Amino acid sequence: MKTIAPYLFIFIHVWIFTMNAQNSAEDLTINNILVPHQEQVYLHTNATMVFVGEYMYYTLYCLKENTGQLSNVSKVAYVKLINQDKEVVLNFKIKLENGIGDSNFFIPSSIPSGNYKLLAYTQWMLNNGRNYFYSKDITILNPYTSDQAVFRSQTTDTVPEIVRQDLNEPSVRPSLSISLNRHQFGTREQVSLNITPYPGQESSGNYSISVKKVDELEEKVNKTALDFRKSYPKKQSLKQQILPELRGELLKGKLSVPDSVDLGNGPTIIGASFPGENYLFKTATPDNNGVFYINVDEDYSSDDLFLQVISKNNADYGIVIENEENIDLNPLQFKSFELDKEMEAIIKERSIYNQIENAYYSSKPDTILIENRNASFYGPATMTYPLDDYTRFSTIKETFVEVVEHVWIQKNSNDEQEFHVRPLPPNLDSGELPLIFIDGILVQDAQRLLDLPAARVESISISRNQHFYGNKTFQGVVDVSTFKSDYYTYYYSPYIKTHKLFKPNGGKQYYQQSYEGDLKEKYQRLPDFRYQLLWLPKFEFKGIEENVSFYSSDIKGTFEVSLEGFTKNGVPISLKERFIVQ
Repeated sequence: MKTIAPYLFIFIHVWIFTMNAQNSAEDLTINNILVPHQEQVYLHTNATMVFVGEYMYYTLYCLKENTGQLSNVSKVAYVKLINQDKEVVLNFKIKLENGIGDSNFFIPSSIPSGNYKLLAYTQWMLNNGRNYFYSKDITILNPYTSDQAVFRSQTTDTVPEIVRQDLNEPSVRPSLSISLNRHQFGTREQVSLNITPYPGQESSGNYSISVKKVDELEEKVNKTALDFRKSYPKKQSLKQQILPELRGELLKGKLSVPDSVDLGNGPTIIGASFPGENYLFKTATPDNNGVFYINVDEDYSSDDLFLQVISKNNADYGIVIENEENIDLNPLQFKSFELDKEMEAIIKERSIYNQIENAYYSSKPDTILIENRNASFYGPATMTYPLDDYTRFSTIKETFVEVVEHVWIQKNSNDEQEFHVRPLPPNLDSGELPLIFIDGILVQDAQRLLDLPAARVESISISRNQHFYGNKTFQGVVDVSTFKSDYYTYYYSPYIKTHKLFKPNGGKQYYQQSYEGDLKEKYQRLPDFRYQLLWLPKFEFKGIEENVSFYSSDIKGTFEVSLEGFTKNGVPISLKERFIVQ
């Protein structure tokens, strides 16, 4: 019994933490204490100066604050580009897998030259203060406008950055090293990068690798994984806890009920549809204050969320999804960058090369990773009917009568059409109605389905199982898919509320130029003006010597390899190596 007791205590502690994280906010009010299980993030970017027309690449590491190891608490992080007026210019949501996320963004021509901040945080971190986030100075240069005044005069909230140490010199010996097969290369030549562990030291971990031309305009000193904690302000005590996104995106909403509506006994259930071909359907139960939460850990393609109360009584319920948590931008101070006449030739050359590279982007694009296919929320379908495999009928009613088994249509006491699904034996018919979906939209009016042109329907799937949500029972599911999966684009009901989703960035496989074998001839006539030679956002090192190869471009000059990340024990690593292309 004495042996079991400590483990039981740990289990109860973890269980309470996990359950509390998804309960209503009113149950999580904690006064004058610091947040447990806290996190910090570090952002490794490929550059601190970018031109309009270029991409900013980044890898985000979400770490346990006390150990530096990858955190398993938050599954979502946020990245924002902030201008000197302290306005959000670009806003991103990043999925975290085992504490790591990566993405990139294009700098459009609409963004003016200026000094910017790149912020990164998780929602859970904001419990230490609304300004508790990682920040990094970014300079954006828009050479296509004559207004460069921001680089010639300083504003009151712009201060020079204070460098406390040479950040490129590690304070402790790293557990691995990087080296190149040579230090001088020709254009379009293969470069070999060796990553070697030191014997007897733990070097396995997660890293990101950037190879880029050394920018004569860029900051000579840049923040690295070695000192990222210096970016964080002093913690503040919390008064009301912000929930962590433990299982994916956490959407918080509020239900308001008209005074004339009697909800009856039992909880109110909200149906949330993420429509489309790869649709999601979620349910949520509001608390006594109308607050509800929707956890989303799956991929989805829809830009809009459709919300409705699952009820036989049509009423104008108010349903809103709250915006993301606010952060405090007031303490931000921006570094200054000064532009001078000597930089003109460098800026002009780089701008020309960027335009050429963008013109040939279709010949060497990044690949967007295919999103994971979602399983049906109701489980495997009992039967699926691809209608092209059967005789086509002109109406949905005829289609169900002649093709779809175990489903029938009849009128109720109010002379309204209803669908019914026969239960699987030995269950008896409960008389309850099924859930009806068209391209992922929950349809509570059966006439909507009957009015749908049958020629547009690709398939009909049926589930004959019972489904339970709160105190509501549904006998089966009728799941209809159209050829274009676009029914939601023109479907309207005054009882359905829509919300524009703030979606996480999709994953990418970044293009790597090669001139090996036949590829040398294939790309011979194409210009190659890449400043960024390699970007590996997720490089998992297993502690055994590895080799990474890449090719130089037609750009000559000095290039730098930058490896950043953390060992599995939480030790920060920052390594750099330079070479020349001539």
